[in-house]
Amino acid sequence: MRVLSLVALLLLSACQQEAPRVFGTVERDRLTLTAPVGELIRAVHVHEGDEVKAGTLLLELDDTAVQARLALRRAELARAEAQLAELLKGARIEALAQARAKVSGAEATLTEAESRYERTARLYKDKVLTQADLDGARAARDTALAARDSATQALRELENGTRSEQLDQARAAVAAAEAQLALEQKALADLHLVAAQDALVDLLPWRAGDRVAAGTQLVGLLAKNRPFVRIYLPAPYLDKMLPGAEVQIRVDGRADALTGKVRKVRSQPAYTPFYALNERDRAQLMYLTDIDLPEGSELPSGLAIEVELPQ
Repeated sequence: MRVLSLVALLLLSACQQEAPRVFGTVERDRLTLTAPVGELIRAVHVHEGDEVKAGTLLLELDDTAVQARLALRRAELARAEAQLAELLKGARIEALAQARAKVSGAEATLTEAESRYERTARLYKDKVLTQADLDGARAARDTALAARDSATQALRELENGTRSEQLDQARAAVAAAEAQLALEQKALADLHLVAAQDALVDLLPWRAGDRVAAGTQLVGLLAKNRPFVRIYLPAPYLDKMLPGAEVQIRVDGRADALTGKVRKVRSQPAYTPFYALNERDRAQLMYLTDIDLPEGSELPSGLAIEVELPQ
């Protein structure tokens, strides 16, 4: 009878023994917004502690310089488009008429030069003119012939229209101008810092009128969605709390436990490297572990909680 009583007492004691627990805190993903360029802060639209929705304008940097560059890029694009349109349209009627007139004039000059050369050649044959006179007439005829050919080729160029290579160059110039304009538009948008998702303004160290350097943190946000618990997991439980495993989370003042899911376990220990410890000390290593809270959990960041470790 005593033996049975002792066994029952041991069983009752084992049932009442609580699962091992570790302490942790509620955390949220941190979003950091930095200055894209060194510039003055024009306006700050929020305060620390504000809850903001996705797309809310948080802070503006001065955009005077970017607006000037934007105007320049628009002008460059307009010029490139105008040049392309001119090439596509081809020569004007007035330009064609002028080119034809130059050809006619060059032909008339060539006719006169040929006649003069023929006369000079006859007179030279009759010993009336010298060799120098003949050479001068020949040079004048050749010059008139070259001028006629040049005017004719210029007319043909206008009549045939723009070459495909020139059109390709003009289109490439338009594309380059459009890309430059897009870059400046992106730079302008970057000067207006907005919330990427629903969040809480956690850090706002600067005020309107401050000048900040490129890369300076301007706003620190805490994401509202996906709160998680961060704990330090003892090494003996690494094989029992793999990513995806469910664990019970205890919150002070709440009778029911929350069910969390292990998001990730760091592969490296948070403290002394394992190769510097003996077998007994390795059991004391701690691994940083994140556990997702169930959807809809509105626990405040920094709240201390307890996580039950699997036995």
